[in-house]
Amino acid sequence: MAFIIASLFAGDIRTLLPGFFTICTRPSQFTMDYFALGGVNGAFLNTGMVGLACCGLLYFTHARCTGLTVAAYWLNVGFATFGMNFLNIWPFFLGVFVYSRIKRIHFGRVANIAMFSTALAPFASELIFRYPDPTTTGFTFTGLCLALIFGVVVGCVMPPLCTFVPSYHRGYDLYSAGLAAGLLAFLMFCILYQAPGVEVPTNTHLGDGDRLFVDVFFVIVFGACLVAGWLLDHDSIRNYARLWKNDSYKVDYIEEFGFPVTLVNFGVYGLFILAVYNVVFGVTWVDGQVVFSQARFTGATMGAIMCMFAFSAQGTQPRTVFPIVVGYALASLFPFLMCCFGVVDEQSWCLTTQAILVGMCFASGLAPVAGRYGFLAGVGAGVLHAMLVTSVPLWHGGFCLYNGGFTDGIVAMLFVPVLDAFMRPRDDEVVEVQLPKDAGRQEPSSS
Repeated sequence: MAFIIASLFAGDIRTLLPGFFTICTRPSQFTMDYFALGGVNGAFLNTGMVGLACCGLLYFTHARCTGLTVAAYWLNVGFATFGMNFLNIWPFFLGVFVYSRIKRIHFGRVANIAMFSTALAPFASELIFRYPDPTTTGFTFTGLCLALIFGVVVGCVMPPLCTFVPSYHRGYDLYSAGLAAGLLAFLMFCILYQAPGVEVPTNTHLGDGDRLFVDVFFVIVFGACLVAGWLLDHDSIRNYARLWKNDSYKVDYIEEFGFPVTLVNFGVYGLFILAVYNVVFGVTWVDGQVVFSQARFTGATMGAIMCMFAFSAQGTQPRTVFPIVVGYALASLFPFLMCCFGVVDEQSWCLTTQAILVGMCFASGLAPVAGRYGFLAGVGAGVLHAMLVTSVPLWHGGFCLYNGGFTDGIVAMLFVPVLDAFMRPRDDEVVEVQLPKDAGRQEPSSS
């Protein structure tokens, strides 16, 4: 409701509904800035409508509200400003509903997965309005049928995948569904585009954003979270110290510390995110001079803030996320120095490049690495994530909204076993890899 009310003040009221309609009827390949596509007011209205749809899904299915539910909800709300809209989410809700009927379980038990399945929402818009033509052709009945079939397939596959992938990263990727969605998007991208030789469209578009409006809106929302937590329990701010010491590993803050303390974390962490996005600056080497740039508060930036905010009830907090932000800042010096010393002619990215800002949001999913292995491990995880995040879209063609969460999973799979080999995680037993006694003398097998 906050987004819908704010949409009335975010621009000319006459452009509100036309902007919302434009957002819902255009392809939404990652990253499409809805601020630029339908105006700030249209983007806010779309965000509010997606949020209401998710609330309705949870309410009418009697789903149990946990930290994971909060995460799934805010990821949908976050991507409603740059890739997800009120139209392209429904095929995936239908798909998971079909899965619940096949498995004969209550839909409310898998309502979270229904929201996570929308990570592939750009595929639905693509099928409805453009596929296989690389130019926008408009709505077709055939495209709608294809999108519904696609949503049913994804909805039936995502629940078992989301159950299985945590064994890959052992709980060190909070955005666990991102790994499942990324692998599935890679498969679907190959089936729909690479294998048949269909031309891959590109419609990434970014505007200049609206820093003041986004800042004011979020200060009000995050401040309201702090006040609400205190009103529910006057000791919640004092008890927040216990949550602050938590290592972010396999924890549900709502169950562990209660809802009032979790709301305080929503407020504190949200303001921390907002501060980071306001103070970071990019350093670029241009014609022998150092140029500084601020972050643009586009739809993608706003969505990234909300996605980063998503796991405030299940593992993220300023203490364990700050090392990852430091890692991103250090990684941004690498292309800068490569350009300074003439190794490359043009600097490829800096800290305020839009793709990097969005990637930094999802890198917060590696908070358990910093919480369990310490500050330097968190910095290392941030560096690795920054190096990978802009290359991973090549796997799925830009059709997976959880690109950063997918990258989290890859970093966790590569980095955590190495950390285990050389460091002991705090308050836990190390799972050591046992090599055969004669490993050094054995010949490699034919397999």
